Amino acid sequence: MVWMIKLIFLSLLLISNNTISNELNDEEQMYFNFVDFNNDNKISLSEIEQSISIVFQIVDLNQDGFISKLEISELKNIINSLK
Repeated sequence: MVWMIKLIFLSLLLISNNTISNELNDEEQMYFNFVDFNNDNKISLSEIEQSISIVFQIVDLNQDGFISKLEISELKNIINSLK
């Protein structure tokens, strides 16, 4: 499960309509800033692991240490409401 979250999170950083440009668009910059905890304009493996832990805690609504299908559904609803 953790590798899947890492893959999804990295995909959010890497996938863009603007992949050829050297500049990050606003959405990409937001994801980058979310992961770059020490604001050094670089993302370390430790920072990725910290962000995944935070996301896991947010998604695990009942804090049982597992993410259920219902919790994923709730996450999808939240993400869709932000668009």
